[in-house]
Amino acid sequence: MPDEEAIPDGERATPDEKAVSDEKAMPAEKTDAWGRIDIILKPLGGILTALAVGLVGYYGSQALNRSQALDTDVRLYAQLMSQREDAETSLRKDMFNSIIGTFLTSKKKTGYEEKVLNLELLAYNFHEALDLAPLFKTVYRELDDSPKSGANDYLMHRLEQAADEVKSKQIAALEDAGGKLDTTLDLDELEAKPEGLKLIDGTINFRSTGKDKLDPALQKIHFNVEALFVDRKKRQIRVKLEVKTPRNQNGDSTSTEMDTSYSVFWISPFDFPMIDNTRLPYGQRCSIVLRKFGNPTAQLTLVYFPGSRASLKEKPFFDEAMRDLLHTRSLIGEERVK
Repeated sequence: MPDEEAIPDGERATPDEKAVSDEKAMPAEKTDAWGRIDIILKPLGGILTALAVGLVGYYGSQALNRSQALDTDVRLYAQLMSQREDAETSLRKDMFNSIIGTFLTSKKKTGYEEKVLNLELLAYNFHEALDLAPLFKTVYRELDDSPKSGANDYLMHRLEQAADEVKSKQIAALEDAGGKLDTTLDLDELEAKPEGLKLIDGTINFRSTGKDKLDPALQKIHFNVEALFVDRKKRQIRVKLEVKTPRNQNGDSTSTEMDTSYSVFWISPFDFPMIDNTRLPYGQRCSIVLRKFGNPTAQLTLVYFPGSRASLKEKPFFDEAMRDLLHTRSLIGEERVK
């Protein structure tokens, strides 16, 4: 390496000239490096792009296929359910026409056993839509008035059993949305008191706003029931019903204003609560069910429920429907404010 002192002054490079020469050399080296990277990444980028497009297309196609399969299953299920409902409706219609014809249009004399069988079929399949009490009472009276025999007693027991099962099903469905009160009546004591005998003096907490039954702000509906007279031959009891309902409909249990409803009517073992009930204010219903008529006692149940649980023929009046709609809108508005 030559000695710096031996280099003539005119040929010796200054520090600034060295820095410039170094900077000129570096871009060439960087350009070569980026060129090599660009050569490598260009085909790799194309491969990655193609792979991404392929994956998106594959998973998108899979998602679309799953969606189309789900839509097809839903349409198929809806179609099958619709066909099932149509078939069931047609079957029930044919069965109803066939059975009811034996009571109303049949010219031949139908035996008691056939009548009881047909009435059982009607009760178990159409008890929510038809008032079957007149048929039950008619067939039961015919059996009771006919010459006594073991067969008649058996058929009368079948009628009572069918009526009891239907009443139990309806009470269980109704009390779930309202409430019930049970009591027992001593028939001998009622006959000894012509002024009447108090049966029920109680309260049902009604879930008017859909809250829990233990909520202290629930509406308290008060019931008074008196037994006035008993007809043992017809197995009927005449009762007086008094219902006190809070006038407010906002769930405020501190209100003292009450709407009072009175009713006097007969009840029998063949009256069903979904059909035979008393209309109350604010679209509610109440029914007194004679569950068992024995000697010397009778078992009764008072069931309170919203009109929406009543039978199909128990349609609400127009003013009731409008009042319920306005009440529901007011409750929704209060919940939004809270």
